[in-house]
Amino acid sequence: MIRANRVHFSEALAAYFGSHPPLVSDLYETDGVIGRAKYFKGNLGDWLQPRTIDVSKKLHGSDASAAVVLMPKGVVGNIAPWNFPIECALVMAADMLAAGNRIILKPSLMAPRVADAISVAIADHFPEDVMSRAMGGEQLTEQFPHLLCDHLTYTGNGRVARIVLSAAAENLVPVTLELGGKSPTVFTEDAIDDELIRTFLEAKIMKGGQVCIAPDYVFVPRRKCDEWLSRAKKLWSEIYPTYVGHPDAMSTINTGHYDRVLGFVEEARSHEVEVCSLNGDEPDAVTRQIPMYVIVEPPASLTCMSEEIFGPVIPLCSYDDFDEVIALINSAPSPLASYIATHDEKLAGRFGQQEKSGGVGINNFGTQAWHPDIPFGGIGQSGFGCTVNATPLWAVGGRLC
Repeated sequence: MIRANRVHFSEALAAYFGSHPPLVSDLYETDGVIGRAKYFKGNLGDWLQPRTIDVSKKLHGSDASAAVVLMPKGVVGNIAPWNFPIECALVMAADMLAAGNRIILKPSLMAPRVADAISVAIADHFPEDVMSRAMGGEQLTEQFPHLLCDHLTYTGNGRVARIVLSAAAENLVPVTLELGGKSPTVFTEDAIDDELIRTFLEAKIMKGGQVCIAPDYVFVPRRKCDEWLSRAKKLWSEIYPTYVGHPDAMSTINTGHYDRVLGFVEEARSHEVEVCSLNGDEPDAVTRQIPMYVIVEPPASLTCMSEEIFGPVIPLCSYDDFDEVIALINSAPSPLASYIATHDEKLAGRFGQQEKSGGVGINNFGTQAWHPDIPFGGIGQSGFGCTVNATPLWAVGGRLC
């Protein structure tokens, strides 16, 4: 289905975002679904085998036997987000179908062109009683979580997640939430180099920063802050001498989000906090493209330090003590991801063991969420349950596996 509709999906995404390069559509929307489906086809035979358990000692020499048997949960509802309207809708559908479930898919209301493209594709390739679409406006969106499904997944923000969770609770429907949060990055002194800073910038700008696992803000040793910023300016200007107006530059989804992201910048300037456009670009309200900004040493009272940014703005914070940084991160709501750039294996190990988040990347800034063998999910306010996991959505002894 994905292969047959690849071009249609790419065109719908471009019409939806304004600027959504075809390569971005291939890499971040459709290829992941194809790869996941192929991965499942290659592994389902092994996964479906019952797991036998030796119970003879517990039962005092009895000849009884036991096994864990996998079975479908039933009908699963999936509420897809606007930032990855195809990938998050269909990569989870691959999980659900592989486990033998039936699906009711609710595409994002904010992406009607993409929702229509998905709906047509599904109708052409799947019977209605295997995968159906819930298409409609705000009233349908409000009613969908009230359905008596066997499981429900939602990807999006915390405000809507509370509504979904409350509605599902009426029928005791189990829910998987993938939300987000302010994902921190810590650079150690030995990691202020071009390779790691470039990797960080490339991850930050993916999809215009509109990614739930994008690095949100960065900690740099105090005496290395100037060097980090200087290197970031040089590297970004090499990657994009001009970013705004570039055919590969992603647009912000709509005017509301464009204004919201620039609001972080304007608030910082109004408080006389240094703001740097890494290559000198200015934003374009027509294309809704925003340059890469760094807000230098923002006080904790600024909105950019409390709200998820979801755009190409980087709060740059200095630190003096590594343990204090971990304590500061852990004092905030747990994010979906956290990152450390370091060549010190001991520091990397301490960070991974002590910092509390849905997942940790060491010298990478997001790829921990891409491999199908690595569980992906939040903790606390960044969600719970795994929306993407090494095994599909199965019921095992009444638990989600």
